Amino acid sequence: MAQSPNPVLQYLRRAIVLWVGTIFVVAGTMACVASIAEWRAALAFERDALAAQATVVAKRIEAASRESNSSTRYFVALRFTASDGASHDVTEELPFDDWEPLAESSRLGVRYLPDDPSTARSRDASPWWVPPLTVAFTAAFVVLGAFLARSGVRRALAILRVQRNGVEAPGTVRDVALTNTRINRVQQWQAHYEFRDREGRRQTGVSELLAPHEAADWAPGEFVVVRYDPRLPHDNYLVGKRRP
Repeated sequence: MAQSPNPVLQYLRRAIVLWVGTIFVVAGTMACVASIAEWRAALAFERDALAAQATVVAKRIEAASRESNSSTRYFVALRFTASDGASHDVTEELPFDDWEPLAESSRLGVRYLPDDPSTARSRDASPWWVPPLTVAFTAAFVVLGAFLARSGVRRALAILRVQRNGVEAPGTVRDVALTNTRINRVQQWQAHYEFRDREGRRQTGVSELLAPHEAADWAPGEFVVVRYDPRLPHDNYLVGKRRP
């Protein structure tokens, strides 16, 4: 009998949907945590920020360039006196329409956190609805990733269970067919097989994804060995070829 590699590793090697789902879960979770932190910071600023009048002490432009800025940026240097009586200088980026009418010595209202005057700004960093929308969007990635990965995780666990507790049975390849899955632009194949369980009932299964050169080793009518769970025969995998 031609023995196949470790079935769990063989499955994981080409479990594209599982890996995509896992990436979505990990990346989405990290982004969601960061988004929640930003949202909480925005709520804290709205709750605790104090108001002050700042003076424009300078204006500058950072022109667009291929190396850094994709568009021209407009900045103002502001000076204000905080609640503790100390003077603080901050620089803020403004839209052109807000930046253009300002002149040196212009007065501009700002808000800042009393324990961190460097947070002073004259306008909100983003509209109020952006942080919760970002949280919802990143959370949706986590949910989508979990949905995609769920079936892959269940398949991997089923293979592991069958590997440990299953029994073997003779089977026959019924078909070798193309799938809709491509890896590195190469369309993958699967071998479809059938076997009979301990009760004599006909069961079917499909191999893991096969590259074209691997699929060429299989043909309809070939005798194979299948390993399956006696309690759940639909959980099975192809072990390898067998002699008739």
